[in-house]
Amino acid sequence: MSETRLLWLVAAVVISACQPREQPSGESASFDTTAIRASIDSLASKVMRAEETGDAELFASTWARDGIMSLPGSPPVRGRDSIVAVFRRRPPLPPGGKMTIHPTELEILSPEWAYVWGVDTLAYTPQNATAPIKKTSTFFVLLRKTAEGWQSYREALSPNQQ
Repeated sequence: MSETRLLWLVAAVVISACQPREQPSGESASFDTTAIRASIDSLASKVMRAEETGDAELFASTWARDGIMSLPGSPPVRGRDSIVAVFRRRPPLPPGGKMTIHPTELEILSPEWAYVWGVDTLAYTPQNATAPIKKTSTFFVLLRKTAEGWQSYREALSPNQQ
């Protein structure tokens, strides 16, 4: 089972798995958080569609030109073109593998910045095994509103076990 595939799946569904968070009473935003959440949901749909279909061009549209992705055990991947090249080389999920995403925070920081933080789980049962294996990772995605719309700007993915 490839950790890289696990981490790519996190990137593909993390944003859409976020549930709206109630704003604390007494706190008022000077921008339309509902519209921003809708835009982030649309971004998530594009990422998932790109992952499901292998559409590298669609995936490219979800990343800022100067985006940076940090994958475990390797130097940061800098720039949209390099990130898309890694996307094209991602390995398949293990047979019967299922990914679930558990975002713990979706925070809209301003009209131009937001982030998503959480944990994902990949469960699969290796051939001849009696019990499934579960692997978890923590993710953090910083989103930026660019001239092309909301896009991933920085992403860090880290497995929680070796």
